[in-house]
Amino acid sequence: MNLTCRLGVMTAAIAALTLALIPPSSAAPAPAERAAASVGPVQLYIGGLGSGPYNVAVQSAVGTAMDSAVSKGFDPARCNLVKGPTVVNQLPNGYVQVAVEYLCAGDPYTPGPTFVLNRYHKSSDTQSNSWYHPSGYQLQGPLGSLYTYAAAGTTPLYLCQVRGDHFTSTDVACEGQQYVTRLGWLHTTQPAGVATVQLFRCLRNENRQIFDSIQANCEGQIHGGALGYTLA
Repeated sequence: MNLTCRLGVMTAAIAALTLALIPPSSAAPAPAERAAASVGPVQLYIGGLGSGPYNVAVQSAVGTAMDSAVSKGFDPARCNLVKGPTVVNQLPNGYVQVAVEYLCAGDPYTPGPTFVLNRYHKSSDTQSNSWYHPSGYQLQGPLGSLYTYAAAGTTPLYLCQVRGDHFTSTDVACEGQQYVTRLGWLHTTQPAGVATVQLFRCLRNENRQIFDSIQANCEGQIHGGALGYTLA
């Protein structure tokens, strides 16, 4: 590896370490400022596949995507086509398989007051997600539950990304990094009479991956600060 590449890798690692070690509570605005700020939307990419003659395949792909959007609580009117229609496979008799992808954004309908925040992992990334199981990731387990609405004493938790490494934050601006989606709401302080677990930002020693944990020692890794309290 030449000197320029080594310097680039070192710079990226130092930047990720710096981000991860900033206590989330100090990076985010004060509670009063958060209350006054706009809440970031839920944003989900939803795909659809269809097959048959091209026109039929396109209609089928769009219909599949819209059905999936509705199943996740979105009004199809809030979904915009971002990719496709793309022919992904040639089938016999001149038929094709077509793919489309939509970005749905807003406040989808959720049937219950809470949902589970799970942690997922693959070799190059660890992420917490309450909406879906990311493709190619293995489920590592739950991190408590989030409210699906702004309950008293709570703040939104967001999924963000920096150079392919996902992390969570209570800052709608994602601490200057890429916004992915809103995950739900968690308590800012431990509430009385409610069973909760504290959620921590952590950093892996070996590769500086950012991840969340409900263990105060960050599972033996580097401690990066507290994010808040999820429901036990």
